[in-house]
Amino acid sequence: MVDVLLNKFLLKNNMTDIAQKERDFYAQRHHAHLAEKTAKQQCRYLVGKPEILLGIVGLGAYKGMSDAKPKVKSNRKTALITIGRTALLSLFKL
Repeated sequence: MVDVLLNKFLLKNNMTDIAQKERDFYAQRHHAHLAEKTAKQQCRYLVGKPEILLGIVGLGAYKGMSDAKPKVKSNRKTALITIGRTALLSLFKL
């Protein structure tokens, strides 16, 4: 009888420990998920800022204008088409 009560008491303590560890695990997993989601969102905001996009476009335009290759006009046309396509796709991506 004493053994049964002792085992029940020890098992109860172990079961409560296991339950607490499971709660801690799920809480940690939830916080990690939130941190990952926040980091992805901040990266999207950083790349999506108008000043960043204008800087990227400006750098590409400068490279296209200062290019010394003989096919400068076709390169400019390709660059403008690429910029336009990217802008349209980013508008519809929402």
